[in-house]
Amino acid sequence: MPKILRIILIILIPTLAYPQTIQFSIYVEDEATASQVRDMDFGQIVAGQGPIDINPGDGNVGVFKISGKPDQDVIVTMDFPDSLTHESNSGKSIPLNLGWAYQNNGASGPDYSFSSATIVPGDIARFRMKKQSGGPPGPPPNPRSSSQSDVDAFVFVYGTMYVGDVNPGWYTGTVTLTVEYD
Repeated sequence: MPKILRIILIILIPTLAYPQTIQFSIYVEDEATASQVRDMDFGQIVAGQGPIDINPGDGNVGVFKISGKPDQDVIVTMDFPDSLTHESNSGKSIPLNLGWAYQNNGASGPDYSFSSATIVPGDIARFRMKKQSGGPPGPPPNPRSSSQSDVDAFVFVYGTMYVGDVNPGWYTGTVTLTVEYD
């Protein structure tokens, strides 16, 4: 019996446990915001007028503004309609071909200068909120001590519509801009 008692005592004696911990922290970036600055305006048109262009840099291009930290990379996606639709007869439309460009000089106020804009050949572009002057990027900022002011990047929408024999009235379409962090 003494052997059984020894085994029971060994089993019942609690062992010392040392808890293991992992400490971590996470920094959540400020959000980038986007807003519409100006509608794209083809002006008054006449049925059968043919192609009407709004060229890059024209005063009637559509303009969006994206605000964020200068060292933020953003992915911008554009979704364009293929046509403008008549307000009361959705079967009537005007074909449309749109393009876009962005300007990321790091301005912190309105700067619609198209001269330094980058034309985007597709629907998606990835860029830093403030274009770097050259060389490799510097180290990321220390989030806890970061007090960078927001800068603005601008997106310009331009293109051509083809006006054939159309009914009078309002024709509209929606361009959707999506901004994500990278």
